[in-house]
Amino acid sequence: MHRNINTNFRGLTYKNKQIKNNIMDEKLLPKIKFKESEGVLYISGVSMMENALDYYSVCKNDLDTYLSNSVNKVIIDFNLSYFNSSSAKQFIQLLSKIENNKGKAIWRYPENNTILHDRGRELEILVDVEFEFIPE
Repeated sequence: MHRNINTNFRGLTYKNKQIKNNIMDEKLLPKIKFKESEGVLYISGVSMMENALDYYSVCKNDLDTYLSNSVNKVIIDFNLSYFNSSSAKQFIQLLSKIENNKGKAIWRYPENNTILHDRGRELEILVDVEFEFIPE
C-alpha cells in the first residue's frame, strides 16, 4: 500500500485531510509518496512552500506510526531539483526519525549540480543517518 500526497488549489489533501497551504502553484510543492509495503518514503520535485511545517506534518506522523509498528528500516528517497530553508528544516525532522539505525537516506541529484549535492551533504552532517548519494 502506498499513499500519495496530492495538491489542489485549496491546499494539501492527504488521506482525505485538508491541510492549509498559502501557495497556489502546485509546481512549488513536492510529490510525496510513502510506500509502506516497501518502507520507502519518496520526496521529489520542488519544495518551496511557505508553510512547510503544515505540508510535512501528516507525512511525519505517518512515518512515526510506521516506525512504531514495524521492525523494518525506512528509506527516505530524495530527488529534488530545489528546496528552501523551511523545507530543509522539515527534512532534518524527517531524517531524525530514522536515526539510530532505523533507516537510511538516498539523495539523488543532477550529476552536474554541485549545489544540490552539497545541500545533501549539509543534511548528512546534521543527522546520524546513513546517506547514499546518487548522481543522475
